[in-house]
This record gives sequence, structure tokens and C-alpha cells, in this order.
Amino acid sequence: MIKQFNKINKTAEEIYEADVLKAREMGSAGEGNLPYFRRHSENGVLLIHGFAAAPNELLPLAYELEKNNYSVYVVRVAGHGCKLDNFYKTTYEDWYESIEAGYNALSSFCKKICIVGQSNGGLLACTVARFNKCDSLVLLAPAFKVRVPGFFLIPFVKKIIKNIPRYTKDLECNYPVFPTEQLYQMKLLQDKVDEYVKEINVPVLLAVSEKDVLISPKAALKKVNEMVSNDKTAFTYNNRLYKVKHILTEKHSLKIINDIVCWIKEKIK
Repeated sequence: MIKQFNKINKTAEEIYEADVLKAREMGSAGEGNLPYFRRHSENGVLLIHGFAAAPNELLPLAYELEKNNYSVYVVRVAGHGCKLDNFYKTTYEDWYESIEAGYNALSSFCKKICIVGQSNGGLLACTVARFNKCDSLVLLAPAFKVRVPGFFLIPFVKKIIKNIPRYTKDLECNYPVFPTEQLYQMKLLQDKVDEYVKEINVPVLLAVSEKDVLISPKAALKKVNEMVSNDKTAFTYNNRLYKVKHILTEKHSLKIINDIVCWIKEKIK
């Protein structure tokens, strides 16, 4: 059930240690697959990675935020960064609930929190922002509409096809397939977010690439414009200039990271 997170009466470090232990028990190995937390100032940033990915895709942004004295927590979304069999068992509600530890760790000592989500993590970030207190929201190529062939048929496709192959160089942290049942869970999450996206009322940054191969930048901009917030910024990157196919999953993302950090510095002081 999607609702406000329950408060955990533990220190940030205790929450983080338990989160890492849980990840290891689920089969996570390697630093890129584990939650990442560092305490700095009382301004915190919660980062949520994308579908079939792992925390490592947002670590470069987290490192840059640390240089600017922000406390950071990069969550490991349930079923990700471990064993594919675990991913098969998860629902969008499991994904949302797995963010609770990171949110509670930061909220235990931070006066202000920014939530950052990439791709499917953008949908989850919207959900966190809607049901929990936060001070700003950053959406990186949010998956309001995805460019997976036949995605609208996924409720039927999942009954006959278990996996859709994907191309990825980083098999240590990313799964080699898109499970159709979990794509269906993403579709359910999209439908849920559609119900309350208009109610989001915090400063919002949207960052998309014109030629994103996985999500629709036009649909993302449309959804952000529906939000009640009157403080909205959109950065659209031209693929010919930056060769960006899916925002921070690209190596050519230093300018994008700098733009995001500068925006957060304006909103979270």
C-alpha cells in the first residue's frame, strides 16, 4: 500500500547498516549494488535509481553533491542490484517501501531534503514527494511514458513472455533483461502516479534528452506541467551536443550533473 513512510526511531547510521545488511542477504555484491550513505550537512539528497539498474548509476551525482557538503543516500530499490530471481518477486509497492530506510536515515537529522529519481526512480520519487515531506524534487528522464515496443500490451505480453532482452555493458550492476511482470508493475506505478502527480507542490527540476531511447521527454514535460507547483524548471539536452541517450546512464554527463547540483544549491541552502 502506498502511504506515508513509518518513522524509524534509530540513528541514520543504524538504519543504513541494517539496509546494507538486508542488501547483502538478498545477494547484493560489489559497492555499486549496495545502498550508499554519507553524512555531511543537515541538507540531504535522497537518490533513487532506475528500472533493472542499481545504485551505481547515481553515484557520480552523489559524489558531486558530497563535494558541496550535502548528505546523500542512494537507495537500492527492492529486487535490484542482487539476483534476478529476487527481482521477479517484487511489486511497485515493494519498490516504494524499500525507499523508506533512506528517507528515514536522512530525515533523522536533515532539516531539508531533496528527492532525486531517474527513469522508473522518477516515478518513485514523485510518489515519495506526494506522501512524505520534502523540499524539492529532481526528475531525470522520468518514466511517465516509456519507449518499450508494445508496452501498452504488457498486461497480455507478460502472460506469454517472461523477459525482454536488453543491451547493457554493465552486467555487474544491471540485469541483462527486462522482466515483463516487472514492466507491468511499472505500468501500474505509472497509473498510480497519474492519480496524484497534479498534487505535487514543491520546486521541481526536470532533466531530459531530446533523443532519449527509453522514455518520452515530451510526456515527461507534460506531466511536470500538470503539477500544482509554481516553481518548475526544465533542462532539455540536445543529443547532437551531448550524445545523451538516457541522462545519467551516459558517460557524457558531467555538464548535466553540474546543472543538477547548481539547481539543488539554489533550492536547498
